Amino acid sequence: MLKSITELPRTVQSPVAEFAAKLLEKAGDNVQSLLVYGSAAGCALGETGGNYNHGVSNINIAVIVKELDFGLLRQSLDLVKWGRKHRISAPLFLTKEYILNALDVFPIEFGGIKERHKVIFGEDIFKDLDIPRKDVALLCEQQVKGKLLRLRQAYLETGTNPFALKKLLSGAFTDLVPVFMQLIRLKGQEPHGQKEEMLKQLAGTYSLDPGPFLAVYHDKNKKALISYRQVEAHLQNFLDQLESLSRHLDTL
Repeated sequence: MLKSITELPRTVQSPVAEFAAKLLEKAGDNVQSLLVYGSAAGCALGETGGNYNHGVSNINIAVIVKELDFGLLRQSLDLVKWGRKHRISAPLFLTKEYILNALDVFPIEFGGIKERHKVIFGEDIFKDLDIPRKDVALLCEQQVKGKLLRLRQAYLETGTNPFALKKLLSGAFTDLVPVFMQLIRLKGQEPHGQKEEMLKQLAGTYSLDPGPFLAVYHDKNKKALISYRQVEAHLQNFLDQLESLSRHLDTL
């Protein structure tokens, strides 16, 4: 019996319900829990899909099973292919044991799921997870400083190709959004439910200029495109703010 489907954005409900039904038909009693997380869940502040953008945002699903082997992955290939046609990303297949044993390795990822998810079948395994603050702080610092290092290296390899630079910016931003949200929580605040406001909140909390982050966010959502003539300057500004943020993280 599926639940919470009507709490998802309207355009998400039908594909998620069909995906879940097909998966449960295949996996049967092996499935402990199915949940939607990320922007399509939008439950951090009680909103319904506050950052979900139909036709742009992907739908993220986690599948918690009792036994996880290669055979289960193999038999799910056709379903995953069907899901991609409906903007459902390849799901996370997990076991409860794996989640509990990997909290110190993936505190940002699991923390993000804990804060923003809707259980559509089974038990809520993420609800009561205890994620140590020190693990989150360390991983946030590693992510920000690692991204800064990799972006600089990628620029040297890519050069001034505007198409490649735009792709670099977009990918870096997507990877850093969960980190930004955890950095706000580390300061004792709850991230704003709307991503644009969350970026402004991050900037205010860490004395940053939100402009470079907002520019990439607006470009990804096609609200205000970065021209190919300006993309190199945007990358420079993006790097400058990451550098400033990395210095703040030294004092966390």
